[in-house]
Amino acid sequence: MKSHFLLQDDITFLNFGSYGACPKEIFDDYIQWQYILEKEPVQFIAVNGPTYVNNSRLALAKFINCDAEDLIFIPNPTFGGNIIAKTSAEKGR
Repeated sequence: MKSHFLLQDDITFLNFGSYGACPKEIFDDYIQWQYILEKEPVQFIAVNGPTYVNNSRLALAKFINCDAEDLIFIPNPTFGGNIIAKTSAEKGR
């Protein structure tokens, strides 16, 4: 598996849950998206961004066999846990 990552050969990286160490193929795709963003930032964020997000939601929904309207993207698991906790607390009032 190590050959799929950009990690130095002399380390054993075990922390895949918090940050860093994504597979090379994903990193290469990320760099391509970053180039698109850098070339025309306003177009990317304000005009094309909603389409990119919606296309991602549709692809993920198809992959996991669910309705795209039931999916939201969040920045990290802690954020998601906070949404659930807050929603649960508000329902308990």
